[in-house]
Order: sequence, then C-alpha cells, then structure tokens
Amino acid sequence: MPPETLPIEFLRAAAEHQAPEAQLHALHLAMVRAHVTALPAGTKLPTLADLSAVLGITETSLTSALRRLDLEGEIAYSYRGHRYRLGPGEQHPFDVALDRSVRDGIREGKHRPGDALPTGILAQRHGLDIEAVPRALRGVIRDDLVTDRDGPAGRAFYVRDPQEAVLDQVRASL
Repeated sequence: MPPETLPIEFLRAAAEHQAPEAQLHALHLAMVRAHVTALPAGTKLPTLADLSAVLGITETSLTSALRRLDLEGEIAYSYRGHRYRLGPGEQHPFDVALDRSVRDGIREGKHRPGDALPTGILAQRHGLDIEAVPRALRGVIRDDLVTDRDGPAGRAFYVRDPQEAVLDQVRASL
C-alpha cells in the first residue's frame, strides 16, 4: 500500500517526536501492518521481494516490520519458512509448547499463586526468543492464570491467585 493511501493518523503517529530514522521505521511498520492486517486469516504472505515491490520499501525495512508483527502475533512463520496471517486471538504455532508448560506447571503446583514465572528459562526451554514471551503468554493472561504486573520480583509475569481473578471479575461486573 503506497504511503498516500494510508490513513493520515498512521502517518502522524509515525512522525511525532521521533528521529528521522525512527520516523521512517514507524512509517514502514504502519504500511506493512495495514497491508498484512487487511489479509484474511490463514493467507500466505507474498515473498519478501514481491511485498517489498508492492509497498515500495526495502527488504531490510520489510524484514524488520515483519519481525515486529511476528512478535505481536499478527503473522507467523511456518517451519518451511512461509509467512502467513494469523486470525484474531489465534495462538502463534511456536507458542503452543510454552503455553501448555505454564498451564501444566500451574495445575501441578510448580508455579504457585504469586510466583514470578521464570520467563528466560521458559523461553530457552521452548526455543523462543525472550522478546516472544509476552506473545506466548497471551492465552494464559487472557484466561486469568497469569498477570503482567509489578511485584516482589519487579515487573514480571506472575501466577494469579484464582480467588483474586474471581474478585476482579466481580468488580468488573459492578
């Protein structure tokens, strides 16, 4: 999608209070995001060369933007190297094992309420970059098993107390 067809709010957001390189990076990310999120879930993305030509940006900038969208769970890379669009709320395929491990750990008492999850260990054990951990934990956060907050270990992902989760739901309904 050429820059002139992007909504003006994308362009303004990209330009505010940033160095020129950061402005360009934000613009390219907005362009790639707009193009990719317009695709139906499950759609295989075009090759880097084709997508670069369509958007009018370098493959280096495109790769950086696609990496960001992968970390946000908008797209996924298959084991064969293809990129495809994930659906809303769809779990990234590389996150399944970590999600299952956290759920099992909570159920088995390895991760107790109030415990900070050992995210570095979990990432390494399941072959994820540490930057992908927030994406991998989206399901357990959505299911109120884990919360991202400040606590005794600093900012971390903490196992929620089931009673605390119920109280939060009651408060939200009032």
